[in-house]
Amino acid sequence: MVSLGLSYGHGDSSAALVIDGCLVAAAEEERFSRIKHDAGFPSLAIAYCLRHAGLQGSDVTTVAIARKPFKHWFRKARLIAAHPALLDRPANHTPPTRLAVELRALGIKASVLTYEHHYAHLMSSRFLSKDDSQAYLSIDGLGDFVSVMMGKPQGNGIEVVKRVFFPDSLGFFYTALTQFLGFPHYGDEFKVMGLSSYGSPQYAHAMRELVREKTDGTFYLNPEAFPILKKPIQMTVEKSQPKIKPFYSTPFLTQLIGLPPRKSTDPLTAAHRNLAASVQARFEEIANRLVGTLHEKVPAQTLALSGGCAHNSVWVGKIPKRTPFHKVVVAPASHDGGLAVGAAIAAAQAEVTPESGHWALLGPDLSEVTGPSELPHGMQKQEFSNRTELAAWMAEQLSQGKILGLVDGRLEFGPRALGSRSILADPRRAEMKQRLNDRVKHREPFRPFAASVLAEHQTLWFENVFESPTMEAVFEVNPEVKERIGGVVHADGTCRIQSVHKETQGFYWELIEAFRKKTGIPMLLNTSFNDSEPIVCTPQDALRCFQNTDMDAIVIGQTIYTKAASSLTARA
Repeated sequence: MVSLGLSYGHGDSSAALVIDGCLVAAAEEERFSRIKHDAGFPSLAIAYCLRHAGLQGSDVTTVAIARKPFKHWFRKARLIAAHPALLDRPANHTPPTRLAVELRALGIKASVLTYEHHYAHLMSSRFLSKDDSQAYLSIDGLGDFVSVMMGKPQGNGIEVVKRVFFPDSLGFFYTALTQFLGFPHYGDEFKVMGLSSYGSPQYAHAMRELVREKTDGTFYLNPEAFPILKKPIQMTVEKSQPKIKPFYSTPFLTQLIGLPPRKSTDPLTAAHRNLAASVQARFEEIANRLVGTLHEKVPAQTLALSGGCAHNSVWVGKIPKRTPFHKVVVAPASHDGGLAVGAAIAAAQAEVTPESGHWALLGPDLSEVTGPSELPHGMQKQEFSNRTELAAWMAEQLSQGKILGLVDGRLEFGPRALGSRSILADPRRAEMKQRLNDRVKHREPFRPFAASVLAEHQTLWFENVFESPTMEAVFEVNPEVKERIGGVVHADGTCRIQSVHKETQGFYWELIEAFRKKTGIPMLLNTSFNDSEPIVCTPQDALRCFQNTDMDAIVIGQTIYTKAASSLTARA
């Protein structure tokens, strides 16, 4: 049974391959095309998945797609009859993909199965936990006319117990206010989440006017603030990149909040920071209400999260404290990229486990991508024959304040770099945040950095912490140790963490352990290896990024690359 899952046409196109109950590969198209949030057909990702498995297109037995456009057609028809403006859809700048043509070009003649958008999201988290009584929740903008889906296990699938339908969407609320705050690009919501820690929710009352609670435990959007029934949301794909035009009422929000929309070039004021905090607070209120509603229907111990809103790690870390669920697991690609995995798992109709033992390490490793044919101009390299010695050398350099890039093992699937394609630094140095934002990442100064933490040590450093192997939860830092890890503590005394296990990430664990032995700190500052682009995939991507940033060295496999003027030596 060879199930090829696909997601495309709405941002973060991807492909995933399940063979006889094993998730052998998954990757987002952007990592190969180098187009951020690539929404085109994932031909390159498909090619990788097949190549990794040693298969041809003709070996695929089922193609699974997370899209059922005719689902809920009667509900759609009734809404359109009441609001005919919904028929006035904008022309897409990219012709619609002809699936049969694309598959034929890849030699794939398998039957095609389709699954509801949010069902595929739920299935992407189906086997993250061995607790088979867990409850499932997916929240995002919209997919197949649904913005929220709740479920419980049913065999190797999921029984849907509740949905929230268009036009009500918690994802729409967060996206609209992200645009209002002057962050216009697809996927900018995480900037509001980061900014929220610098403010206080002084606009909480206004946010409650925008998202209102219903007696059934769900919510609805204020139609005056978001007039999407009169003027449909305009989402287009231009040169493979998704774009969403602002869909809020400027006069309504300006009067309600007392602020005009911020232009992206305007300075960020205290009012903007407070608005971001208010948006985050209202999001959490409604999201926790949904979690409580789910628990009433499925009174389990474990909550499995998916959908784009599950990447709101500030919310995720608080769930066990503020809801009845004691344990939380999060799909590593909760955004639409993860739909390919969910669809492939649904088609497999069996319990599925990841080939690498880690649900996010599913992309190509160094043996599957082409290395540099010659040493780039102005660089020098040196090989390490022993990985333990390499880890010791890296730990020494990091302890001295050096910034290192690391390309090792299988590429991460999902938005988080987890030690395979990462930029690493000393978490003790508070000044490292400014240096990384200014001279390496070239991004807004308020953006925080995460920590990769040895799982066996995390309870001593963070409060109310739980397992977070794919860096999907933010926790309060133990007040007694805050000053020791200033580089990763955010403005509100919190930190997003990745729990690192020796069993699934041997070399990365060894590196952090070497740093712990040297400094007493069982973690490293970790950010994605990129600079305003998708996370690097190949050694060439890494070397190109290195040339344009202020890293001190990069490590690709067991080879260290430095710039000719560097003072680093390959032996500590």
